[in-house]
Amino acid sequence: MTTVVFAAALLSACLHAVWNAWVKSRGDANAAVAALVIGAGFPNLLILVLSGPPAAPAWGWMAVTVALSIVALQLLASAYREGDFAVAYPLIRGLIPIVLALAAVPLFGEAPTLAGSLGVVCVSAGLAVIAWESARRSRTMTARGLGLAALAAAVTAASVLTDAKGARLGANPFGYAASIAILNALVMAATQAARGHSVPRMLVKHWPVTIFAAGLSAISYVLFIWAITEGPVALVAALRETSMLFALLIAALVLRERINRWRWGAVILMVGGIALIRA
Repeated sequence: MTTVVFAAALLSACLHAVWNAWVKSRGDANAAVAALVIGAGFPNLLILVLSGPPAAPAWGWMAVTVALSIVALQLLASAYREGDFAVAYPLIRGLIPIVLALAAVPLFGEAPTLAGSLGVVCVSAGLAVIAWESARRSRTMTARGLGLAALAAAVTAASVLTDAKGARLGANPFGYAASIAILNALVMAATQAARGHSVPRMLVKHWPVTIFAAGLSAISYVLFIWAITEGPVALVAALRETSMLFALLIAALVLRERINRWRWGAVILMVGGIALIRA
């Protein structure tokens, strides 16, 4: 993995953490997420105009990615209903790099080095520690919830694989990422309208998210798609999942939240994973 790809994947993770923190700070997080997804369609229209659409072979993979994303969101919602978000989210994100590392070998012929493999394990282990520490405190995660989390991780990993395949076949990662974001925005807008919500009012009410957080989201996704066309899928995805590391640092340094020793241990594991992936 080149230095530029490595830096792009880490920047994508950092921006991902920032826009997530922004959305979570809103009173109505569900509406804020909708505003972000729809709002991200606007800057991506400009990206699509400037870069042009991806090549025709990518379009079928794009449709599969959008369909998998919808399924993954439903599974995420079900997993969160079965247990705490604080448990399910890091567990799901931690499983994704492991699934991708295993799947990328037969699908892309990308066998990571020993250092890269250990890096993926360290990143996933750090996320697992966060999930375990949260479960220890809340004691609300059920066996069904764990199963749903594992299934959500598998479907999300599958969508990353289809993204990688489609973006590489499309020979235009910027146009591919923009097209996916625009499709997601249209689906989200239609869903909100079908539920009786006023989409324009929602976008105006959450205008900081619609404009600024959505812009960060757009940049984060474009960087990620470009990175998985230039570097190994599993390693790039593992770096993207270090967004939880940046989220913890934001919580500790910006929000002045207390981070316990288990979470600092998770930080050390993920930083070690980053170093091994770069080695």
